[in-house]
Amino acid sequence: MDKIKKTTIQDVADHANVSVGTVDRVIHRRGKVSLAKKEKVEKAITELDFNPNLLARTLALGKQFVVCSLLPGTLSNESYWSLPAKGLEQSAFDYRDFGIVIESFQYSLFNEPSFVESAKKILDLNPDGVILAPLFEKESLLFIKELEKKRIPYIFIDVNIAHQNNLSYIGPDSKGSGHLAGKLMSFILNDKDPILVVNMAKGLRNSTHVSAAEKGFFDFFKKLNGSNRRGIYSLTIPSVRKEDVVRELTKYYLKNRGTKGVFVTNSKAHLISEFHREHELDIKVIGFDLVEGNITEMRKGSIDFLISQSPIFQAYRAVQQLFDFFVYKNSPAPLEHVPLDIIVQENIEYYLKSRQLIENHKKMIK
Repeated sequence: MDKIKKTTIQDVADHANVSVGTVDRVIHRRGKVSLAKKEKVEKAITELDFNPNLLARTLALGKQFVVCSLLPGTLSNESYWSLPAKGLEQSAFDYRDFGIVIESFQYSLFNEPSFVESAKKILDLNPDGVILAPLFEKESLLFIKELEKKRIPYIFIDVNIAHQNNLSYIGPDSKGSGHLAGKLMSFILNDKDPILVVNMAKGLRNSTHVSAAEKGFFDFFKKLNGSNRRGIYSLTIPSVRKEDVVRELTKYYLKNRGTKGVFVTNSKAHLISEFHREHELDIKVIGFDLVEGNITEMRKGSIDFLISQSPIFQAYRAVQQLFDFFVYKNSPAPLEHVPLDIIVQENIEYYLKSRQLIENHKKMIK
């Protein structure tokens, strides 16, 4: 019996290399499934000794499991935070027949009170679990304190706050990602070329992921050179509006004309590289993630490296972990770092094609 309980429907899907929805249709004999996929699922069920009736009985005894997410809001599909939202959308579809209901809440990256307001709405709803991107550390700590009073389990994605009682953290090693950016920058610059680190955040003190990435970057060069002899400087811009970025960059470059490289600690590298391109500045740029603006600028050759942090997977995996925790009482690993993919102009189309195949598959099974 213990063996059966440890096997989930996701395990079957992974073993058969199909979606959870496909396994569901095979089990319940509904919807269209190709013969090849049907045979793969049935083989996986046998090899894993999976009893689908156990899952049905478990859910029949309980209720719907309400999972609330609290992530930064998105104004368009070009935003980084539209990618975790896609992961939540996919998981909501895959687990729709298994008692999981996802309620999404948002907050502004430059407005702490918006976080507090959405957190209060979640606490009033009293969900079964929470998926949280705790970009504002102070407000997040107050929120999770209330979650713990209510015995509501929570998972961090994208940003981790150490020494808390979260079920798990799923996301990048922020300091490690900064270290990687430093290493990449060292490959494309000369030893004494000055570098600028651009943080687009309201304040580093309350933005743990940004400060960690910056620290990792500085630490790399400190270990490499033993000092800051090449000149590595930091600029914090409390906005992502293009006009604000242009103003602050103009002021900086007028005083620092020798800058040769820029590391952007969020997904807005395209705002920096576009400025460089429009002003014919030969400055190397490294940033994060495959958002539309970054894709466009990399294709034009204005961004040299992008570090992808698997944002879609982070959100999907969090739902999967909560499902296993609710139904099978399986506690996830406390730390699950996602791989950091290095994207360059030569391989970006491969990554985009892979993402499109996933999107097309999702449309097919709806």
